[in-house]
Amino acid sequence: MPSAGSTLASTVFRWFRVRFRPSRGSSDGASRGSSDGASHGRSRRIALGLIVGLVGLAAIGVVASTLTLGADPENETVRVTRPAEGSLRVLFAGDSITYGLSAEDQDLGYRPLMVDALSAGGPVTELRANRAGADTGVVSGILNAPANLDLAIIELGTNDVVEKTPLPRFETVYGALLDRIRHESPAVPLLCVGTWGSEGGVDGSDAYNAVIEDECGERGGAFVSLYGLYPVEANRGPAGRDVFGGTSDNFHPNDRGYRAIAELLLARISVD
Repeated sequence: MPSAGSTLASTVFRWFRVRFRPSRGSSDGASRGSSDGASHGRSRRIALGLIVGLVGLAAIGVVASTLTLGADPENETVRVTRPAEGSLRVLFAGDSITYGLSAEDQDLGYRPLMVDALSAGGPVTELRANRAGADTGVVSGILNAPANLDLAIIELGTNDVVEKTPLPRFETVYGALLDRIRHESPAVPLLCVGTWGSEGGVDGSDAYNAVIEDECGERGGAFVSLYGLYPVEANRGPAGRDVFGGTSDNFHPNDRGYRAIAELLLARISVD
């Protein structure tokens, strides 16, 4: 879509061409050339000045649009620096999704898949605080925030939606958890994962995702929505199978769903 600046500039160009098109078939062309030449010259200079200014506005609009697109949360990545010596220290804090519930095998959850992928570039030390069925308050209680982290992935909020944790409390507890992680590892990149559910759902998950995105953004982290994955039925179920953690349901991710989550999160991480 053209910017406002470019549209205005095009309009002035068209006006300029029509306004100053040489007259044809005029019987007094010579006399008009002598009497109106200076006036036309001034008008041309004024119009050219307008064009230059509007082209400048168009360029500013392009730059502004580029900056806005660059800040799009859906495309934002976190930059991770791999230590010159030792292993990459990665924290996973989450609920049953981080636990890997309903995967065929515990190694097929998104967390082990991510660790395997990150290990391709060097050793990885995995640290975690996750518990199936736990809300953010419970996970915060079992989290012993490690020091010297290179990356922190926080996947919480789904059980807060289910349990209807009051939004003010969720905001306070979630923000405090991020602060504890940052207190021990001040420069750690934060990747904050949204809830497992559907956008606009009657469960009210949109409000919780907004809190996650805001709290993470205030601390320089990147928010990753799972709304594009949950509605895909092939990413969940079927119910009634023997799986890691018990019996599968139609809610939790299956192997395909966990793989999709891992790929989505890895795409938002840049490792130097």
